[in-house]
Amino acid sequence: MIAQPQRSSTFAAIAFAIFLPSSSALAQVPEAPKDEPPHDINMVDEAPISGAIAVPITERDRKRLRKYEIPELVGSRQALGSQLIDGELPKPIVDYRVHSSDVDQRLSIFEGGLVVINITGAGATMRKKVIIPADALHNYLVKLSPDALQMMAQRELVDPARNRRGSLRIYDGEHQPVERLFDPMSALPKPLADLVLPLDDLLRAITEDRTVTNSVAKYEPRVGDRLVGDDQKIYRIDRVKGEGEDAVVLLHCEGQPTSMYIAKKDLANYFIGKPRGTTKE
Repeated sequence: MIAQPQRSSTFAAIAFAIFLPSSSALAQVPEAPKDEPPHDINMVDEAPISGAIAVPITERDRKRLRKYEIPELVGSRQALGSQLIDGELPKPIVDYRVHSSDVDQRLSIFEGGLVVINITGAGATMRKKVIIPADALHNYLVKLSPDALQMMAQRELVDPARNRRGSLRIYDGEHQPVERLFDPMSALPKPLADLVLPLDDLLRAITEDRTVTNSVAKYEPRVGDRLVGDDQKIYRIDRVKGEGEDAVVLLHCEGQPTSMYIAKKDLANYFIGKPRGTTKE
């Protein structure tokens, strides 16, 4: 039997704190890509302080996702490494941010289909990145145009409140931003809602995902590698038994007399990333 580490209680807090509306974000669903080759510890992201893997979902939602999948992530792949384009960092295309109470949510879309989210508050931090297919990126950008946002006058929107603030920024072809501020709890005009709701769906999908958006997935474990668990403890790999996805990994918690066995294919469900400063030995 494979033992499973206890999840941190911070996930429950961030789950209650984040409320994201749901709507269909893509008109067409691309086919899933072929399996990606495994990668070593160098391609695993560093775990953020007080990091969280994903927002927990109910059993009812789990059954729904197993039946329908999450269309926003179908065909997406892991964003491993710096994602440089011609030796430079990819330029931003869309930046969407919502702040409510103590929770700050941010989703950014960059050149090449790179999507990055950053969520802080409620005692946990979540940082993820993923590359969406070119046709999915096109579907998003058809509506998310700077001209569409420019047509909405700022005076027609409800101003942000003291502890609530929403912003949508879209860059034009010359990399000049068009931005509108609004109260995320107010009733948004339909033109703005049509731009915001697909981004809410994408943000929700990424926060719930534990495989595509977690760089521990497809990771090839090696003896001596160190991983950060969702309980914020550091575990060292002592043994890898078997081969392929059926392999079982023995991990030992540093500083505590705790060992556990986890299937290789399930590592992304329980580990956030590698400790900061981890290098190849």
